[in-house]
Amino acid sequence: MFGSGRDEFEGEWEDAVAPDWISSAKAERPIALGADAAASGVDSVALGAGSQATRDNTVSVEQAGGERQIVHVAPGTEGTDAVNVNQLNSALKTITVQSERRFGELQRQIDATARSAYAGVAAATALTMIPDVDRNKTLSIGIGVGSYKGYHAMALGGTAWLSSNLKVRTGIGLSSEGKTIGVGMSWLQ
Repeated sequence: MFGSGRDEFEGEWEDAVAPDWISSAKAERPIALGADAAASGVDSVALGAGSQATRDNTVSVEQAGGERQIVHVAPGTEGTDAVNVNQLNSALKTITVQSERRFGELQRQIDATARSAYAGVAAATALTMIPDVDRNKTLSIGIGVGSYKGYHAMALGGTAWLSSNLKVRTGIGLSSEGKTIGVGMSWLQ
């Protein structure tokens, strides 16, 4: 046990250290440095006037409600090292930049999908606008146009009666995002 000051040192365990005036070290291997500092947790350290280290294996630089800063801390290099504000800010900046980049990529993909979908709807609409062959005719060729949310398309297609019971329809739709192709067949009795 080690102590100094005005005989007001309290140390109740072997290897306790409380060298300042009215410091208190009341556990196994605690250290209390500073006026009215108290270390009551096992292997705890209380640094500075009024500091309270009440939990085991902790270092305290004040007590609840009177927090202090630990300054001039070097960047941590191991998993259990303390992190300084520069390291934290750097990590947050890296995460922010990566997140913004990924969200930007995702937004571009969503926009591209929306453009393709809108153009596809326009092309499908254009295909449906091609007139059908009349029942008393054998062949019809036509064009159709369609628009959806600012995307436009044109389609070319035809319908033919291959027999009195079999009708075939085909068409191709063209838009700024690509083309659509369709073929259909029906059997009538």
